Amino acid sequence: MKNLYKKIGMLILINLISIAVFSQNNNAFRFKITGNNYSDETIIRLVNGATQNFDGNYDAWKLFSLNPNVPSIYTQVAVGQELSINALPEFTEDKSITIYTNIPVNGSYTINVEEIFALTSNYKISLTDMSSNTHYRLLGDTALTFNFTTQQNSPSFTFNISTAITTSISNETCFSMDDGSIMINNAGNTDWNIQILDAANNTVVNSNSNSSLNNYNNLLPGNYTAEVNSKGILDEFSFTIIAAANLTANFNLNKDTVYLSEGGEINVSNNSQNAQNYTWNFGDGGTSFNENPTYNYSTIGNFDITLSASNTNCISDVVKQVTVLQSPSVITSIDNINTENIRLANFGNGNYQLTTTNYSNKQISVYDISGKLVFEDVSSESNYKLSLVNNSSGIYILNVTTEEGQLFQEKLYR
Repeated sequence: MKNLYKKIGMLILINLISIAVFSQNNNAFRFKITGNNYSDETIIRLVNGATQNFDGNYDAWKLFSLNPNVPSIYTQVAVGQELSINALPEFTEDKSITIYTNIPVNGSYTINVEEIFALTSNYKISLTDMSSNTHYRLLGDTALTFNFTTQQNSPSFTFNISTAITTSISNETCFSMDDGSIMINNAGNTDWNIQILDAANNTVVNSNSNSSLNNYNNLLPGNYTAEVNSKGILDEFSFTIIAAANLTANFNLNKDTVYLSEGGEINVSNNSQNAQNYTWNFGDGGTSFNENPTYNYSTIGNFDITLSASNTNCISDVVKQVTVLQSPSVITSIDNINTENIRLANFGNGNYQLTTTNYSNKQISVYDISGKLVFEDVSSESNYKLSLVNNSSGIYILNVTTEEGQLFQEKLYR
């Protein structure tokens, strides 16, 4: 019997020497079970060149004690193929290795986890008691005590190996859209919890994931911290959602009334912010893609000039109005300064009130946009009621000329 035990010990020693010679000195762990006055152990390693099957240069089959009072601990390649030394490849995604036990009698047993060779920084590890689903983070040599009942070939623990989480940030696409997002890739893991806190420590995400890849949307610009918890292993990181530049479309017109007799020309000054492209619609079918276009109208009317300013992600619109008349010969340009002592109130539906002070007689004239006189009166009333109820909808020009020759002008929209 002693010779048999010596042979068993020699086989284990040979395999240990083989691992030490043919592999790097890191990521090796001994799991030792002690109880009923006996002990047993198994080894799990991550080795470049190893596979998840049996490797003759790295692995060792499990040789169980002939003493029925000795507990056993081991891993498996497959049912009936137990290992005392299990060399696995370096993992690039999370992995859990099942650890089995044979327990000869009911009682208390201690599991000692020892780092034979140090854990490299790209991994975090934990041990899970499968009977209670309790997780124990392993930060070095660790001793844990468990109560076992008699059992054979029982999956008792998982040794959990966690790889680094990767993230991809999408910043806010357009100003005030609050559509930032983060994609988290917890490769190989389909059971984890994520909590994301904003800069004020408010929880914005608290979610359980059943997928290795998840996207978390509708994040406001700002700084965040995140915690990913899985099988007792906590990964913490920070990230920032950058606010989009405020895209604003805006422009000025050199005048709000132009005349066909003078070429119908209008000039615009583009004051847009954070834009890259510009699309102009001048309301009469004419368009332009220049930043500061000059445009010539050929038809009288009241036209909306629309600017659509855009960048890679966003678009902003602004509309301003221009009046095109045939000639300034009938009415003076709207650019003239209005007299301070004349005010116009619009009551809607074509009803207006003209209020004047310090003036007696006033010449009141109303023209349509073609320059045709549609209303004329002379009044000395300080509060003069003007009605265009019976006129068709459109734009009109009001001229008020005082005895002193001062002019008041206003556009009327009917």
